[in-house]
Amino acid sequence: MNALNQSKQEIEALLAQLTSIDYRFTRPFTSRENYSNEQPTEKLLKAIILDTETTGVDHAKDRIIELGMVLFEYSPTTGQVYRVLETFNELEDPGMPIPPESTKVHGITDDMVQGKRINEDKVKALIAEASLIIAHNAKFDRIFVEERFPYFADKAWSCSFAQMPWTEEGLGTSKLEFLAYRYGFHYDAHRASNDCHALLEVLQQDLPESGVKALLRLLENARTKDYKVSALNSPFESKDVLKARGYRWDAERKLWSTYIAMQLLDQEVEWIRGAVYNQRSFKLELEKIDAFNRFSVRQGPIQVSEY
Repeated sequence: MNALNQSKQEIEALLAQLTSIDYRFTRPFTSRENYSNEQPTEKLLKAIILDTETTGVDHAKDRIIELGMVLFEYSPTTGQVYRVLETFNELEDPGMPIPPESTKVHGITDDMVQGKRINEDKVKALIAEASLIIAHNAKFDRIFVEERFPYFADKAWSCSFAQMPWTEEGLGTSKLEFLAYRYGFHYDAHRASNDCHALLEVLQQDLPESGVKALLRLLENARTKDYKVSALNSPFESKDVLKARGYRWDAERKLWSTYIAMQLLDQEVEWIRGAVYNQRSFKLELEKIDAFNRFSVRQGPIQVSEY
């Protein structure tokens, strides 16, 4: 054992020397249960990092085959995680063959899930403790889990993929495996709880440009409230200016829509008044978007306002 420890120390010393001359190394990831031994100065909150593995990407026909969750406690003002309280990981038989192309991604086979079912009571009890659900692609995971476990619809959600400025911070991509590499570790990806623990580790790192802890920035972004603004009966000739502004055409409803922060609504109304409706009166459909309906197929409260 002493020889082994000495060997590890020698390897660490060598890596330190190589790192100092612009080599980059990654270490195998080992999940942590404790992130801080300091006494918290405020009441801690609890959150869950969640990940699913599925038979495919079509929410209408595919099914969850693995659900992973990591419950942890954190400071809402600093983003510091203190303890991992529980790790949950269970498989489920989807009642259909798992396509080979899906198995290539996550390695889960029909034999592994045969006859298994995720314990709904455990899932419900676990999420009851959390004030926030975090997923690295919430637009994907939220729809699947709300379909399978409807009580997830009552929780606030955030997305560490879409609601984080990874690229602006100089990290180049939002892909979790690459973020792990940039922060010095590698792990076995595409198994649910492994991905959850790896994401938690990434969220405890400081962002390169701003120096802010990643989880704190995510919490700030999760608290934002937006409007989905839809321009009703907009003139046909305004399509180019709307597109340039970031509006998207909804062919089914035949209108242009975009998302803006609530505090920017007055500015947007003045822009639309001049650029789209040529100072004439007009109507906007406003859908409220917050952490409780963002990334879900469920609509938020909708109102039509005349200006």
